[in-house]
Amino acid sequence: MKGTKLAARYAKALFDFAIELNKVDEIFQDINFIDKIFKENTELRHVINMPVIRVDKKIAIIEQIFKPHINEMTNKYLILIIKKGRETQVDVICSEFVKLYKKNKNIITLQITSADTLPQTTIDTLVEKVKEFTQANIQVELAINPSIIGGYKLHFNDYFIDSSIKGSLDKLRKELIDKSYQINF
Repeated sequence: MKGTKLAARYAKALFDFAIELNKVDEIFQDINFIDKIFKENTELRHVINMPVIRVDKKIAIIEQIFKPHINEMTNKYLILIIKKGRETQVDVICSEFVKLYKKNKNIITLQITSADTLPQTTIDTLVEKVKEFTQANIQVELAINPSIIGGYKLHFNDYFIDSSIKGSLDKLRKELIDKSYQINF
């Protein structure tokens, strides 16, 4: 919990500074790039997180990898994180920054999970319904999970809608098991 609060503060500081410089979109792209590189390269993550490696070596590695591809301000920010000994929090800081960006731009991520590929008309209908409900811009993430048999599951913000066949069967099974036998008078 402490790490998340700290990461949120670091992300908020960067976000506020990006707003001041009117570079929110550019910094957002940099943060996504940094997060992607760290997630794809576990070796890099391990090296940067190792406490036995000196800070100047970590900074040299980061500059060599990221400096040509990101904004100067983002690069300095990444170096500051390393100098402060918060390199283990880079992934959490990135996700907190993305949350702030989406909140600022009124973007909601709609996760749609289905048993098979849904027709585009169905996806568009679902997006329109959620957009109408939330009054927000919708970013769609599609996933396929054959175990839900049919239908779909929606997840956005704190809402979870299960319109899958497996969900309906599980609900029916639970109702049948939970009902005790009652004698009719």
